[in-house]
Amino acid sequence: MDADALRQLIRQRIQDGRLPRDDTLELAHGHGIGQVCDGCGAEIARDQSMTVRIDRTNYRTIRLHDECFRIWDAERLL
Repeated sequence: MDADALRQLIRQRIQDGRLPRDDTLELAHGHGIGQVCDGCGAEIARDQSMTVRIDRTNYRTIRLHDECFRIWDAERLL
C-alpha cells in the first residue's frame, strides 16, 4: 500500500473510532507474530517490527506495524 493510501486509511480509522485519538501506553515492541495490524489491516509478519499498545480510555489492545504507528501518532493529533 502506498504512503498516501495508508495515511488515508489510518485517518479514517481514527475518525470512525477503530483507532484511538488519545495517547496510548506501550506494552511491547518487537517482531510480528502473524497478527493483524489495527492500522492497515495487513498481517504483521515475523520479519516486520511492531508495537503493541493499550488504549488508556477503554484498555483495548492495539497492534501496529512501526510505519503504521508513526502515521497514527501524527494523524491522531490533527
